[in-house]
Amino acid sequence: MAFTIVNEEADHTIHLDKLLDSAFGAGRKGRTVYRFRDGVDPVGCLRYVALGPEGDVWGSIRFWPVALPDGGIEVLLGPLAVFPNLRGQGIGKALVAHGLAGARVAGYRSVLIVGEPDYYRPFGFRPEYVAGLFLPGSVAPLTFMGLEFEEGRLAHAAGPVLPAVRQDQSA
Repeated sequence: MAFTIVNEEADHTIHLDKLLDSAFGAGRKGRTVYRFRDGVDPVGCLRYVALGPEGDVWGSIRFWPVALPDGGIEVLLGPLAVFPNLRGQGIGKALVAHGLAGARVAGYRSVLIVGEPDYYRPFGFRPEYVAGLFLPGSVAPLTFMGLEFEEGRLAHAAGPVLPAVRQDQSA
């Protein structure tokens, strides 16, 4: 099945709620990771959609800025969503690979995620990288994990990971 990955544009955004509801259910906004998205915009250069041959949105991935205990800003991957009837076609894995490459090029030294270990481990995500870090709230049944582009960036950190404050709110 052919698809292309492009930067998310305004006309794609109207399709994302339907996609996210179909992928995660209407109660998705009660999850811990949504606390990191409330009042914070996703990283503009790390918003991608997978489009089918007719230009329909088939999948989406976004990254959100988060603050580490040392004051550094990294990114939290998610949500990654693919319409349920299109899963197993490689769309999600292609979006993750594309997004991680974009995060590295953008200069981020690590990526965090709350996700399924079996799915994200092949990309290099490991729970041991974030052993000293914690998120506010529960992540069960999923797992909090990290991926380091710079060795030791996460593994030596300790303390809470918090939503990043938007630049216009930090004065």
